[in-house]
Amino acid sequence: MRIDNYLSATTLSKKTAATLDSLEKSDSGEIIILKNNTPKAILLSIDAYTAIKEEIEDLRLASLGLDRLSTFATNEAVSHQEMMKKFDA
Repeated sequence: MRIDNYLSATTLSKKTAATLDSLEKSDSGEIIILKNNTPKAILLSIDAYTAIKEEIEDLRLASLGLDRLSTFATNEAVSHQEMMKKFDA
């Protein structure tokens, strides 16, 4: 983590607009907020937040798929052809 990704809570309160502008232009899209030289919060750009949410959803779906594969019973499966017949397609 680069030193320019850290910001004191006092500076944030005094320079909110400038901080938001720099956050948008930042490579990492995140700023760690310090209070009494201790990390207290992380400020994320919309792009960084969206990327994190999408990755979490991708991981959730992959986990769900792997779980379903582990309990999949091929002898109980319905073939594509059977489904097409059933729905007259």
